Amino acid sequence: MIYSSLVRNEIRECKTLGLLGKIFLLSMKLKKDGIPFLPLQLGDPAQFDFPPIPSFKEGIIKALEKPLSFAYGNPQGYPALIEKIAEREGVNPFYVFTGNGVSDLMDKVMNVTATKGTNILFPAPVFPPYLDLNKKNNIESRLYRCDPHTWQPDLSSIESKIDDATSLILINSPNNPTGAVYSESTMRAIIDLAEQISQKRRLRNIPPLCLVFDAIYSEHYFADKPVDVKKILHNRELTWIIFNGASKSLNVPGLRVGYAILGGVERDALREVLYNECILPLCMNSIFQEGYLAALCDPGIDDYCKANRKKLKKRRDLMLKGFERIPGIHVIKPEGAFYMIIQMETEFSNDRDLGIALLSEEKICTSQMSAFFDKETCPDSTSLRLAILPTEDVLEDALTRFSGFMKRHGNV
Repeated sequence: MIYSSLVRNEIRECKTLGLLGKIFLLSMKLKKDGIPFLPLQLGDPAQFDFPPIPSFKEGIIKALEKPLSFAYGNPQGYPALIEKIAEREGVNPFYVFTGNGVSDLMDKVMNVTATKGTNILFPAPVFPPYLDLNKKNNIESRLYRCDPHTWQPDLSSIESKIDDATSLILINSPNNPTGAVYSESTMRAIIDLAEQISQKRRLRNIPPLCLVFDAIYSEHYFADKPVDVKKILHNRELTWIIFNGASKSLNVPGLRVGYAILGGVERDALREVLYNECILPLCMNSIFQEGYLAALCDPGIDDYCKANRKKLKKRRDLMLKGFERIPGIHVIKPEGAFYMIIQMETEFSNDRDLGIALLSEEKICTSQMSAFFDKETCPDSTSLRLAILPTEDVLEDALTRFSGFMKRHGNV
């Protein structure tokens, strides 16, 4: 066999590179040249006025004084943290794992469940790294549609994508990039469908479906609290995994502390292989886990999260009212996370060119929405994702710049 290259060419085509594509490269050039711009592409609260809860840092400092903090830890996670997470979630700690962020845990789950010939379902739009994890494992990704007026998942689309080779279905609420919070009726309908299919599979000796809930934005909502799916999942004939962590709720994405809860009919088998996968890197960062434990034990944690939500809601409302006054810009009201999708009626035919022009002329950096879809599900509209994390003066400045841009390039 003749090898043309040592590297895998499919990795060159990863969707995450689309998210960090030409708009991102231009922003890096501006930064290098010392030209300021408004970073509305950043979903990173720590880069704005969202500091970590103080007890998290205090826990890290105390951990640094313990000699065993520098030793290898338990592959499943720091036992005291596992116990605390289980207590807060109302689950058995035996089925709780910590990892270096949700992305790390999702990678591990895919590594231990990825069987050649199977497929995994994701919402459209989807956080691009999920698609790349599948590409790495040579597993087919199938995107199910969401209602573009509400961004709630389309149940008929989910059902149409499922076949006997479907192994996992991902549900992300509150959602990145749409900001949608899925209703209880939507969650219940998806779980009902998955159970019905799993029951039929059992009669044909086919493994049940596994539902994967990415709940990393669970503390970021502006009206009703996201539904606790564990109550709906109780005693259901399927397998499920819930991901969450400290990155977004406690404003420490750079510390990479996440967790996974395993449940359902195959939770013991899943736990066994996931534990083996976690042994490969030996353990995760012990010191950051102790910081997370200190934060979860802080009696002020709920008030801290509530204050963050209040600040974000005020900025969301500011942007919604501002865009209402700009002809040619349309917004679906986000109910959670810290993102907003805007559709712009302009002379530009694609979101990449639109985003580059917006950054070049108005120095506003955004994310192109096409990076969150595949070819089948990508809409023909020119839409961009914005983060609503910057301070109010920055957001007001951005609205002024958007208005000027639309006066020059709008089709309205």
